[in-house]
Amino acid sequence: MSRFSWEHSQTVVVGEEACAVRSVGTGGREVVLIHGIGVSARYFEPLAARLSRTCRVHAIELPGFASMPAPGRRLTIEEFGRVAGEVMRVVGVRDSIVVGHSMGSQVAAEAARAAPDLVARLVLLAPTINDQERTVATQLMRLTQDTLRETPAANYIVVSDYFRAGMRWYLKILQSMLSHRLEDVLPQIHCPVALLRGSRDPIVPADWMHRLAAKGHDVTVGEIPGEPHVMMYRSPERTARFCLGEMFDAAR
Repeated sequence: MSRFSWEHSQTVVVGEEACAVRSVGTGGREVVLIHGIGVSARYFEPLAARLSRTCRVHAIELPGFASMPAPGRRLTIEEFGRVAGEVMRVVGVRDSIVVGHSMGSQVAAEAARAAPDLVARLVLLAPTINDQERTVATQLMRLTQDTLRETPAANYIVVSDYFRAGMRWYLKILQSMLSHRLEDVLPQIHCPVALLRGSRDPIVPADWMHRLAAKGHDVTVGEIPGEPHVMMYRSPERTARFCLGEMFDAAR
């Protein structure tokens, strides 16, 4: 994999909360990437490199994650979404494709609800949380199962980012994830929505994807064969094509 670097980084403060924004690429379309719990923009780098060939890509690092200071209280997913929406407005994003991964899918959906004028398409990669497994114990078990299926490189990024964020903040935000109902938000999203999972993802089973899709108005569902939860790290090309609306036969 070729060496990647973000072209521009800035800190955006919304109220009392600070986010980092990493940007790269040029082009007529803008893509916003929102990471999952505990991690940072680093695991998006292969996908950002692919998208940046034709798009301007912005990765938002949420409060308390990566190098951002943790707020003094636990934020809800709705609050993360409102902060992300305001960050997009400050950065000047318009008519964008907003891509969230794992918990980032929940945040991205809330950002689309808070700032619908900025979002042309919503892409939810490995969207959480399966409505039939909404407990801390089950989610930690599924995370452990997934770790055994990820590549060493992906695991290194994720685990080292967890240490940066700290377990205390991770567990606080896990409670926010568990109490949030993505299936209740999707009916309020009126732009096209795309859902994508890896076929070997134990955290996001196929039946949950179809229950989730049934809640939306204009929803596409796809699957990348052989990939676990962090599918965009090893399969950036196929993930990018799905994000950009270039439909493909996910079974091939």
